[in-house]
Amino acid sequence: MRLGRVAGVSFMTRNIKLVLEYDGAPFFGFQKQPGKPTVQQALEHALSRFFNQPMKISAASGRTDTGVHAENQVVNFRTASDRDPGLIRKGLNAHLPPHIVVKSVEEVSPDFHSRYDAKSKIYEYRVWNAPFRSPLLNARVFHVPFRLNLPEIRKAARRLVGRHDFSSFTSGSALSGGLGKKKGGRVRTVKKISIQKKGDLLIFQVEADGFLYHMVRNIVGTLLEVGRGKRRPEEMAKILRAKSRRFSGSTAPAKGLTLRQVIY
Repeated sequence: MRLGRVAGVSFMTRNIKLVLEYDGAPFFGFQKQPGKPTVQQALEHALSRFFNQPMKISAASGRTDTGVHAENQVVNFRTASDRDPGLIRKGLNAHLPPHIVVKSVEEVSPDFHSRYDAKSKIYEYRVWNAPFRSPLLNARVFHVPFRLNLPEIRKAARRLVGRHDFSSFTSGSALSGGLGKKKGGRVRTVKKISIQKKGDLLIFQVEADGFLYHMVRNIVGTLLEVGRGKRRPEEMAKILRAKSRRFSGSTAPAKGLTLRQVIY
């Protein structure tokens, strides 16, 4: 807890960490926007109703884009309430829409910051690689009906691991989800890229210390072009050096992307 003061009255505030899961399809991303449904807007509405006073979050681990999902988004907020974490979880879930759920609630150190304290994040992108679409998975995968060369995709992905300027893999001038207190810049460290095949499902996982706007979707779109033979793995170094979006591939659709984990 930390000491706060309102109108000369002292009180103790608690820093509360939430882990959320949500289906991003109905929302215009995480961050609050005027006149549009967002995850942050829905969460702060639930917090305000549960605590019976206006509430805002302090921070989130990152801002997922329109249509992007999350399995373990991390958020923290402050409150003077002494309500039990289990009761907070139950109460928030009662007020949240069905596309969002609070998976866990815990009181954390007053200094904890869900964005700045994160060491890395893992995003997962799913591709349904079959001649026909999957009606059951369609809302969460990108359907690619063409044959893909998986060894070539993996070879190209390895060339993106490490600390690089990822300007060629970001859309526009916006930055998103950078970790640490340093602002600006497009240099990120990609710690790992893995591609698993489970039947007709390809699962791309990218772990990095931060992500630029559309970075994962642009990486996946470029790797799929390698898989189709439109590019060679050796081109990845040239694309990175170019530092221009026009050198990389198409942007994969948002519906295939999920924030899997935030690592502290």
